[in-house]
Amino acid sequence: MRIEKKEFVTEISGAASLSELCENTAELGSPCMLIVHTDGSLSADAEFPCDIPFITAAAVSGDISDELRSRFDLVIPEEETAAFTEKLFKDKTPGQVKEINKCFIAARKGTQEDILECESRAFYCLMAAKNGGGCNE
Repeated sequence: MRIEKKEFVTEISGAASLSELCENTAELGSPCMLIVHTDGSLSADAEFPCDIPFITAAAVSGDISDELRSRFDLVIPEEETAAFTEKLFKDKTPGQVKEINKCFIAARKGTQEDILECESRAFYCLMAAKNGGGCNE
């Protein structure tokens, strides 16, 4: 398994199974997004813990099973990975990326009310930072 850490993204290639990833979460660092490259042969033998503090994405070349697809927050075509992350994180400060990340995490495990509350809080924090104030969190 190869792990490549970047500013906001950690990319994994060569993993055989999700359980292998779950056993090595300490090696992943603290990315905003974890991208797992797969040709569809990755074993869906485990689930990511619901409280992991980053977005999970499968970068796929070919088809993947519905079971494997359901284990990730996002599924993106392999050839669009670089463009997707560039678009998502381009010109963003670490604070802005942190707020985006919180909204994705809320969407993973929260109710619609939780998601709206998170988005409202993120908007308030981003506007406060833009205007030179604090977020009070």
